[in-house]
Amino acid sequence: MGFVSIEEAIKDIKNGKMIVVVDDEDRENEGDLVFAGAFSDVEKVNFAITHAKGVLCTPVNKEIAKKLGFDLMVKDNTSNHETAFTITVDAKKATTGVSAVERDMTIKLITNFSTSTKDDFVFPGHIFPLIAKDGGVLERIGHTEASIDLCKLAGLAPVSVICEIVNEDGTMARRDDLDKFCKKFDLNMVSVADLVKYRLKNETLIKFSELKYGELAGIKVKFYEVIDHKNNIQRVYIFGDISKTSNVKFHKISSDYEFLTTDKFSEFKRSLDILENEGGVLIMFDALQNGSMKDYGIGAQILAHLKIEKINIISKSHNRDFAGLSGFGLDIIGYK
Repeated sequence: MGFVSIEEAIKDIKNGKMIVVVDDEDRENEGDLVFAGAFSDVEKVNFAITHAKGVLCTPVNKEIAKKLGFDLMVKDNTSNHETAFTITVDAKKATTGVSAVERDMTIKLITNFSTSTKDDFVFPGHIFPLIAKDGGVLERIGHTEASIDLCKLAGLAPVSVICEIVNEDGTMARRDDLDKFCKKFDLNMVSVADLVKYRLKNETLIKFSELKYGELAGIKVKFYEVIDHKNNIQRVYIFGDISKTSNVKFHKISSDYEFLTTDKFSEFKRSLDILENEGGVLIMFDALQNGSMKDYGIGAQILAHLKIEKINIISKSHNRDFAGLSGFGLDIIGYK
């Protein structure tokens, strides 16, 4: 077995099968075993623990986490990809909670969220709930969002089970290893990037205003206001003429004090100089509305709308800070 279409993956999830979901090579470059919470059973959980060997997690949407009282594990998430871990949980009726039988018991309680309550769980435990972004992979290109999107596309409850796949020698399984894993266990595999493309064929999370003209820091620009699925407004400034290959600056608006008393001011000024002299696009995100600059789904959709395919990112940060953009068909060709 190996890579299949998203339609085939949705069919597998709908029929209760396990699949492997792999993310971008520039991001984690890892594969997760994935199945729907609605079809969780002891056999699948035991398979994940025994053969995938990673951390067994249960992605849910924000509403389910709130209803069941699954608070975030930390307030200030400093992990590489800011995965939204909640406090760990066990079913209250479990003993140790660590066996495949009792982990499945906990997963079933989460999946039956309409009748379950916070009182049905104890904290901490052995299941790691994760909170998916509302916009799914169009907002954050991660395994958490991909698994929930697949469940929703299959017409199932937005509860999934995921587990990272680890090699026998203890190293993370990469693309070639995942191919062997899928062949060994007769599993289908899909990429998060293909799921992004599938969703973008039929939907978008953004809406552009009419093109406007004005100035920014004394520089003549064209600009759009872009409203996303949460009614947040991003401002997109175009310097000069843009093409399929363009300079791009992602800027998160901070408080005046933070902006003026850190290196953000000098970096922003440097970026404006490049944009004024060479042309390009500045996308400004409101820090209060957009909690993380590592979730580039909205920015990527903006660039796709502008027909930009190859980008020079204006930033001192390289690689992993911008991981996932290639999943939207964007090719990072350099940094400035």
